[in-house]
Amino acid sequence: MGQIVITGGAGFIGFHLARYHAELGDKVILLDNFFKSEGKRDDELDALLSNDNVQIFQVDLKKPIPDIEVSGSIDIVYHLAAINGTRLFYEIPYEVCRDNLLLTLNLLNWLENYETGRILYSSSSEVYAGADKFDLLKIPTDEHAPVIFPQPTDVRFSYGTSKFMGEFLCIHFGKKFNVPTSVIRYHNIFGPRMGSKHVIPEFALRLKERENPFRIYGGNETRAFCYIDDAVKATHMVASETKCAYEIVHIGNSKEEITINDLAVLMMEIFGDRFELEEHGGRSSSVSRRCPDTSKLKKLTGFEAQVDLREGLTRTMDWYLNQFKDQE
Repeated sequence: MGQIVITGGAGFIGFHLARYHAELGDKVILLDNFFKSEGKRDDELDALLSNDNVQIFQVDLKKPIPDIEVSGSIDIVYHLAAINGTRLFYEIPYEVCRDNLLLTLNLLNWLENYETGRILYSSSSEVYAGADKFDLLKIPTDEHAPVIFPQPTDVRFSYGTSKFMGEFLCIHFGKKFNVPTSVIRYHNIFGPRMGSKHVIPEFALRLKERENPFRIYGGNETRAFCYIDDAVKATHMVASETKCAYEIVHIGNSKEEITINDLAVLMMEIFGDRFELEEHGGRSSSVSRRCPDTSKLKKLTGFEAQVDLREGLTRTMDWYLNQFKDQE
């Protein structure tokens, strides 16, 4: 049994990771602000908090962290808290970049007061968006791919720049204070309870509304999606493996790269109906292809994704369609 701290613990990946550690018998401390994020109180979170070994603190990490009841050393800190959601990159770029940097700086300042065994910082494949824009991105993409940012006038990079700076801060905090630190770059993780600002839940909602013609943005762009159960197991393995200290590791599923058009068709098949696709063009600086090379993850931890795309989509759509039904 260990003591685990998860920032953004009421959010998508944080919640699933917290439940995973609770089932292992660890003491789990969740930090979340419950506003301007995907973190929310719902029946699933309340069920998780009914465990005696799970605590949650409402903390605004944009401000210095107040004294909270954390006794003894911390075995793993998972820093997942961030403002995310592609729409927000365009709508509130200043807040996205500012807040993500503040979340990380305030957490690291707080950790100076604790004995910490491991830090795991969750970054994103968005750091490669600039390399894609300049046709410098090899697919599948490994961890040695160049990280390039164009001029700061492009709002798309509000998120990617903030996550990349978070990587730098965490790695060099770890080296300065002798705390083994790992960076993971998530590639299109999906599953139940991921909010509504991402393509898969957005498609599920519009399918439920029987939108016809069905709007598509960037239909020829590709993604390789990874189901949440696989992402959580891989995340824990990176945080537990000593060989991953001070390494950058991709977490994703490289087996099924798919176009957005084909994703829509596959989700229609699972839904049980078919609608006409209507292309509306891609967003500014949107990445044309995204598929991770996960061979480093396998080499360091032995992990490979197990849930295929159709199965993951079926589970996710069942959850979302039931949620929409409850809201009628």
